[in-house]
Amino acid sequence: MHYHNSQPRYKSGKALFSVTDSRIRCVAWRQTGICSPFGPRDPLRDRLCQAKISSGSGYCQCSGGLTVKRVACGFRGSFTCEQECDQLNNNMEGALQLPRNITCPSTGLPARHVAAHLQGKVHGSKRRLISNNEKQRQLISEDAEAAEGLWRKIQVALVTAGHNRVVLPERRTGARDWVKEGLRMPKRDTDRAQQQWQLFMATAPSYPEGMFRGKGITILAGGGQYMVPAWVNIHMLRRTGCMLPVEMFFPAPEYPTVEMEAALAALGVKCRALPSLTPGDAYGMETVTYVAGHRIEAHLAGFKMKIGALLLSSFKEVIFLDSDNVAVADPTSLLQSEEFRETGVLLWPDYWKSTAAPDLATILNVTSLPPGSFESGQMLFDKQRTWDALLLAAFFNMESDLYYELFSGWMGKGDKESFAHALSATDTPYHLVPTPVGSVGLIGLACGEGRKCKHRYKGNTMTQHDMHGNMMFLHTNLSPKWSLQLPGDFSMYSRRWQAVEPGGLTFAEAYPELGDVEREIYTMLVDLCCAPFLQSYRKALSSEERMGANKMMPVGLAANSFHTINGGVDFYDAYKLGMRGSFEAFTPLPLHRKAGLRLKRFYQTLWALIRRGVRRKPRYFVLW
Repeated sequence: MHYHNSQPRYKSGKALFSVTDSRIRCVAWRQTGICSPFGPRDPLRDRLCQAKISSGSGYCQCSGGLTVKRVACGFRGSFTCEQECDQLNNNMEGALQLPRNITCPSTGLPARHVAAHLQGKVHGSKRRLISNNEKQRQLISEDAEAAEGLWRKIQVALVTAGHNRVVLPERRTGARDWVKEGLRMPKRDTDRAQQQWQLFMATAPSYPEGMFRGKGITILAGGGQYMVPAWVNIHMLRRTGCMLPVEMFFPAPEYPTVEMEAALAALGVKCRALPSLTPGDAYGMETVTYVAGHRIEAHLAGFKMKIGALLLSSFKEVIFLDSDNVAVADPTSLLQSEEFRETGVLLWPDYWKSTAAPDLATILNVTSLPPGSFESGQMLFDKQRTWDALLLAAFFNMESDLYYELFSGWMGKGDKESFAHALSATDTPYHLVPTPVGSVGLIGLACGEGRKCKHRYKGNTMTQHDMHGNMMFLHTNLSPKWSLQLPGDFSMYSRRWQAVEPGGLTFAEAYPELGDVEREIYTMLVDLCCAPFLQSYRKALSSEERMGANKMMPVGLAANSFHTINGGVDFYDAYKLGMRGSFEAFTPLPLHRKAGLRLKRFYQTLWALIRRGVRRKPRYFVLW
């Protein structure tokens, strides 16, 4: 099991770095998670030096920043950190220094990647990147004004349709799912839901001729969690040679400072605020408005921001990318693909078979529902040809309390299914990329209670492909995403892209043409860490009128810790929850195990029905 690029150690009789003459002493046992000594720290379970350690994962921290006895779950025997650290005074074998933090030069930006892009050099090309000149600043202002007017019209349609009064008895979870238990919504509720979305569509604004133009990419960003991945996103796009203009949308409290906006502009990025106000009005915006006497939340938040960015971007043909999506090939070719030219829509698959409630077909007035699930980290739309579907997707996301529960069970609940179902309900054709989604991650330990630990593949990144089956996107959808909590040396960086499924190859074996892309990303992140404009943005975010000090963007490693690996998802857990899908191709399970799990799920469902009957929950539903 390999996590770091290399692990500089002490060797017997020869220290790799200077150590004082004082004796090495124990500091504490440092507990970590996900069964790895390089997992996230669990400080509440740290132990004193004299404590006997016989289970868990972590390491002994000794004086001088040394560590020893870095163990994963399932190790045999026991030890005390006091003894382990004391042994280093005689033999340094097995010692490993805690990583140092990044040190930035006192002046300027050390950005090798950034400097290249500022000159318009992408993969050796001298093509000029689009910059935000005076004319473009005027266009941004005009786009913002038009977008704000469009959004208010959508708000009026939402008020006219009214808030949905359908009440579901409970949220669908992995343990309890009323859809899997075979229950149905009463007809009065499906009729009410159908009437509501149809009324919305009848009053929603028609396609605004002349408002949208050209082709481009739309990305959501902002704050500590999404600004850093977005920085990687745009740099990787330019690395592929993609020259499309980019609009980056931000929640108003997370809008860039002047310095950061200028840095993004040099990369061909226009900054936009949600809801679409001019950048100068982004601060102190009114988040509540009144339409026809009704109080409306004007601020877009959560998953709703995605459809807001799609609808309000200035592009007619738009590639939407999640901020944490990494392009490894130029996506411009997708806009020229035969499939996109035919329908004006490209969607990508998720791992799972559909878990949509059958009642959804009744509500949407369709004969059948898509058999699979969808992934919205990358989507292509010709807005003119798909306008009605995009409006309906906006409605679904505004009524998320109902529709997210109907679209899917607990796995992947959110906006991702809203687009395909809106396309189906409006009878709008679309193309689904035929290559199943793959996975990149690492081999980690799975340790059941009282059972022997096993090495298992755990995925932390989705691989999505073009129409010909070539990998195009690495969607790092699982947290921790790209962050600035980095070691000062790449040798102490924990790689997230180590193994590839299906295929069982290492990342380097599967994609040799990409080179050491993760090392390049590390360099991009270090450059961002040391950029002067980042410091002003972090300071602005921490102000009380913005996000507050508790939302400060963290930079550097936490004390007493290694760079954290990304544990990923164990696809075997999906079997336990009764999930089916393309993940089965690279997570095979013996037939007897499958049969046993299905029998277990049957008894769980039967017991749930009995329990529900006792609690009189069926008053909300009728059985199939």
